[in-house]
Amino acid sequence: MDISAILKTVRRRLKEKIRGKTRYGNVEWKNANFEWYSKIHDDNFLLHQDFMRYLKERKDIKTVLEAGCGAGVYAIRHKDLFNGLSYTGLDISNEAIEYCKKNSNFNFICGDLIKMEIIEKYDLVYSHAVVDHVYDIDTFISKLCSLCKKYAYINAYRGYFPNLKNHKMTWRDDDGCYYNDVSTVQIREVLIKNGLKEDEFVIRSQENGLGITQTVIEITRKY
Repeated sequence: MDISAILKTVRRRLKEKIRGKTRYGNVEWKNANFEWYSKIHDDNFLLHQDFMRYLKERKDIKTVLEAGCGAGVYAIRHKDLFNGLSYTGLDISNEAIEYCKKNSNFNFICGDLIKMEIIEKYDLVYSHAVVDHVYDIDTFISKLCSLCKKYAYINAYRGYFPNLKNHKMTWRDDDGCYYNDVSTVQIREVLIKNGLKEDEFVIRSQENGLGITQTVIEITRKY
């Protein structure tokens, strides 16, 4: 038994655990870089076209929450999507939220959705490429369910994993972030635990436009 190798592994895991709590979010999306967010948006043009279609087809939406609005690509570049609607953008980055407030007339909130207590519910809750980096996938999805009155559209950009039984979370120490492969099997269990029936949600694949298959979760409350 190589004791030194064991101790090295223990120290590494302890370091990752501590830094996962204290340095989480020291990455590009922590900054108010509108150009960076715009590029990410444009690189995933088929995904965003699909979402815009989804939004326009649902005529009974009056209130919208975007969980992880970043520097406001939707609220600024695509603000016409929300004409006549009450839009709220939420993000963990104070810099991004301040940027949004300066460049948009919509409502914005800074905070960690997983830890926040939000009383208001919204007709539509949507989130793009956020669940891929959260530190608690199931709680994040559960929070979105709890805030959704009618509809939810949730995107995981890192892939579509129908055969993955459990989420795979990888902590990267170089940028202080989790990189998650989201299990569709486990997501289904989470949705059921949150009271949704089988006919109230769809977990499907979606092309992004650059040959990458992503995950989309659609929720439609019926009961």
